[in-house]
Amino acid sequence: MKQIQFSQYGSAEVLQLVNTTWRQPGDGELLIKVEAIGVNYSDILRRRNTYFLPTPVPYVPGTEAVGTVEATGSGVDLQVGDRVLAILPGGGGYAEYVTAAAQYCVLMPPHIAAPDATAIFVQGTTAHLILHQVVSELAGQTIVVHAAAGGVGSLLVQMASQAGANVIATASSESKLARAKALGALAAVNYTQNDWVDQVIAANDGKKVDCILEMVGGEIFNQSFACLKPGGTLVAYGAASGEQGMIYSERLVDENHSVRSFNLAHFIENKTEQWHASLGAVIGLLAEQKISVQVKHHYPLADAAKAHQEIEDRRTIGKVVLVP
Repeated sequence: MKQIQFSQYGSAEVLQLVNTTWRQPGDGELLIKVEAIGVNYSDILRRRNTYFLPTPVPYVPGTEAVGTVEATGSGVDLQVGDRVLAILPGGGGYAEYVTAAAQYCVLMPPHIAAPDATAIFVQGTTAHLILHQVVSELAGQTIVVHAAAGGVGSLLVQMASQAGANVIATASSESKLARAKALGALAAVNYTQNDWVDQVIAANDGKKVDCILEMVGGEIFNQSFACLKPGGTLVAYGAASGEQGMIYSERLVDENHSVRSFNLAHFIENKTEQWHASLGAVIGLLAEQKISVQVKHHYPLADAAKAHQEIEDRRTIGKVVLVP
């Protein structure tokens, strides 16, 4: 079979297509023929060796894959022919076949397309848990969602809007802003413009906002506090720019601002019950078509490097998928 791996850290060019053999499933495992593979920013961090966990080399990226069960080990309830979402915490998803622990495989409703299902694990549960486990209040609150056309951002816009929040979306291009408004944002602001903070406040009838969901980092992180009301909360869940943001303690004290953070791996490892509930909720929302996933960018498995580069260059909207 073919898979993508890297043997050294670096730019997208370190991703190599190799031929290898799949591993037969052991006890409690499944062998899955892959239909679609989710690409996440954490894969890029793994490739750069800047992920918060160590990344051994050689390494096969990919924490989520959707496909059909080809073989089973002993002690599993799923059957050959079942269609599942495989969650792969240690990677291994960029491949034509994956061997996965059955406890991390979720049976998929037949009407959820494979590319859409790749957004359930990382993007879906991240958005759902941020809104329901980190943010204390949604209804009637004005919430800024940065990178609102991205995989997580587009789901945050939909879920927060449906929960009664007034969402102001930010993004880096007109096409991305249009996408965010189509998903339910009441206003959309280009954060690459120098006066974006003033535009956010103007969009909220001249008032500062209650909450900001931030994953850009750098200057966007720094500037975000200028449009956050006294007592407001900023939730940081990434830094896609690769730039460090600065927290000024006196600013937090003066404005009584709160800064919270979110890491999905923490919930998977330490709050398993909440994560399982969130996973089920996201599958239900998608199955009932209460939320939608935009999969505009499909790449052959062999073009994984191109997919990574376009994400890094901010040329993608929504979920990015590799197809074996």
